[in-house]
Amino acid sequence: MVKIIAMLTNNDLTVANARETFDASNHAPTQYWGFKDTGISVHAASELAKHIYDKGKTLVFESFGEKEDDCLRAAEFSITNNCKYLIGCQFHTSVVSLLQGSSVSYLPTIGRREGIPRYLYGSIEEVVGDGQRVLASGADGICLSMYRYKDGDPNELGSAALRAVGQRSTIISGSINTFDRLKQVRKLRPWGFTIGSALFDEAFGKGLNWHEQISVLDAVLTA
Repeated sequence: MVKIIAMLTNNDLTVANARETFDASNHAPTQYWGFKDTGISVHAASELAKHIYDKGKTLVFESFGEKEDDCLRAAEFSITNNCKYLIGCQFHTSVVSLLQGSSVSYLPTIGRREGIPRYLYGSIEEVVGDGQRVLASGADGICLSMYRYKDGDPNELGSAALRAVGQRSTIISGSINTFDRLKQVRKLRPWGFTIGSALFDEAFGKGLNWHEQISVLDAVLTA
């Protein structure tokens, strides 16, 4: 089944009450919890990571790093703080080397991304080709900003990317905020997808809390 990655983020920033949100919701039907390196200090991020890990959850750390030094710092953070997945940052072979022998899986972004919120640009061929390049160069998978894609049809991009790189190597991130998009993700069957802002916006049930909305997601994915 497609994995639900509950991200303690809103509008691409880790929220100030991330720990409280997690504590109120960690009994929801997902093993995977994460946050971004934006909107939070390194010290606070380390404390949040320890809290999530100590509760027995699998940690996903998403970095917006683009420069090599920033991505290496994200990799070091992931190793030090028991993160299982490092996603979202740019691909660098030095990050592959640093993570070698660790328990951290590296799923960098592909294509050209700009701004916060991050949007994805380029032709479908360019984005897919970039995905094939990073996998051939040592990444464990890709992080695809499918519904942040501005230069074509997101569903066409998703289908092409998953055909090229494989379902089990793909996390879809960003703007899965309608039932139609959720059902399309179910159809594509990537390894997993991230969701954060949509839960804060109650996109999957007005008046429902995180636990209840994640339960709705789980029900749709297993239908």
